[in-house]
Amino acid sequence: MRHIALFSQTGSEIASLVERGVNPSSIFFDQKDDTKIDRRLNISDVGHRIAKRYVKDVQYLRDCFGDPSTCFITLHGWLNIIPKEICEEYKIYNGHPGLITSYPQLKGKDPQVRAFEGCYSTIGSVIHHVTPGVDEGKVVLSHGVKNECASLDEMFTTLKDISLNLWLDFFTK
Repeated sequence: MRHIALFSQTGSEIASLVERGVNPSSIFFDQKDDTKIDRRLNISDVGHRIAKRYVKDVQYLRDCFGDPSTCFITLHGWLNIIPKEICEEYKIYNGHPGLITSYPQLKGKDPQVRAFEGCYSTIGSVIHHVTPGVDEGKVVLSHGVKNECASLDEMFTTLKDISLNLWLDFFTK
């Protein structure tokens, strides 16, 4: 089964997974500035840039990803809504740095900021199936911890570590 990973920002989560033995067959990204991509990723080998104008183009994405029965897709900071048809045809999983199993209001963009500003007592991350509704798919893994973050930077770091460990659990199961 081919593993296709997608990212929009730096790809640091995928780079950390690669360092720990998770090797996607292909990596797709929409980051225009190569200097912002984590240097640990060798995008010239498995990386494919998707121009912003194509991130919602169903036929283009089908052509990129290939036969849905031969692959699964993981999202690692992919900041684009996946078209409904692609959600329904492919097995897609998203890592979300908000404990939506306890706090559904953390669905959507920047849950780390909202959890920090809201002084949530428990913080965490989930991995869920991707469906046409944003962060609405079935949660397959989650982990929460007591919130002891004194700064927003600490919140980001803590949730990033939790997410990385969830992905490692996901790929070993």
